[in-house]
Amino acid sequence: MHDPDLSRTVLKKSLGLVQLSLYGIGTIIGAGIYSVMAPAAAAAGHALWVSFLLAAIVSALSALSYAEIASALPGAGGEHHFLRETFPAWPALAFTVGLFISIHGAAVLSTVALTFGNYFETLSGISPVSTALGMMALMTLVNVRGMGRASRIYTALTCLQVSCLILFALVALASDGAGPRISAAFSPIDDWPGVLQGTAIVFFIYTGYEHMATLGEEARNPARDIWRAFLLALVVTSLVYGLILFAVFASMDPDVLAGSNAPLAFAASLHSPLLGHVILGAALVATANAVLSGSLSGSRMLFGMARDGDLPGLFASTFGEQKSPVAAALLFVGLAALFVAAGRIELVASLSSLGALLVFVMINTAVIVLRYTQPDLERPFRLVSIGRFPITPALGIVTSLAIGLQFAWSVYVVFAIVAGVGGASYVVLKRRSRRANMP
Repeated sequence: MHDPDLSRTVLKKSLGLVQLSLYGIGTIIGAGIYSVMAPAAAAAGHALWVSFLLAAIVSALSALSYAEIASALPGAGGEHHFLRETFPAWPALAFTVGLFISIHGAAVLSTVALTFGNYFETLSGISPVSTALGMMALMTLVNVRGMGRASRIYTALTCLQVSCLILFALVALASDGAGPRISAAFSPIDDWPGVLQGTAIVFFIYTGYEHMATLGEEARNPARDIWRAFLLALVVTSLVYGLILFAVFASMDPDVLAGSNAPLAFAASLHSPLLGHVILGAALVATANAVLSGSLSGSRMLFGMARDGDLPGLFASTFGEQKSPVAAALLFVGLAALFVAAGRIELVASLSSLGALLVFVMINTAVIVLRYTQPDLERPFRLVSIGRFPITPALGIVTSLAIGLQFAWSVYVVFAIVAGVGGASYVVLKRRSRRANMP
């Protein structure tokens, strides 16, 4: 049964524009750039830059929708909160979106944790799965100690790892022979299906900004800062990704890139062993940072769902002065641990991308619906429209669906199984709630 007192449970406001933007930058850049370039290069070859460009465009269309809806409806729970406000008569729809984003978030967390394990294995020889589970446990502990402490940690880690990536890009782009190798990337494209498959894989690295929506309740001035943070994070990360992509092309052939388990560290080592170690360290910093930010956003999503009655009330409880959602954080890391057990980065990254794309479709739809059902809603950031109809959300729906059709069949099967288990749990919870309310 949903406890009405849970609606009064709130999270502490502690985040400004800089912290929100750096959270977004750290979450987006995170481990994706270190983990999925190799499988994406195997699919797209020299046209990998086209896959990057298509993924950036699709992501940007949905980012604009997030900027509008998050500034108009700030709150913990992110997408789940938006859908409950947009479709109040259909609570199951909000739960479904919350479930999809939870699958996406848990897959992100497990992907970056496995990437940390892969890089750390080169130094220690310890199993990537064991290292991933240990890192997830550590960052969950940082999470439950409070957003204030966690924000200082991920701010420092984000600045450090972005600085290392820019250093690598400058060295690689200035190296002998960089020009001809980069020029080869612009040869005619003869495998568009491979490019689209590469887009589906690499799309993972452009997800992350949507997790900023779950922090709206903890923003000191959400109406002013949320949409600005979305746009700043998207612009900065797109510029950094462009630099890194062509720095890698300046360092090695895509066929070599496709066969590497630690592509950026290997590319950097071709220019200098010391630079290779620097990038290896940056990869560890980035993946640790992404594990932390994933734990923060995922726990806030589950907290918001529980507070709205779609999960047991236990997960809407907070702890201590910092009002940390401890139970929600433990539930989320438990879900991510199941994905870590799979041990395959390409599979869990694809699950993450598919979950994000499905959520993007719903968020873009919500932006359009709200323009007609709540035309007077205050929107600090407002998209360009024809009459009431916003243009970019419609494009976001079409492009997200197109990319969502590019995965291997095994990805859809695993996603359906996880979603089915979650849906069955929701049905059981609601039946128990109805029975508890019967006289």
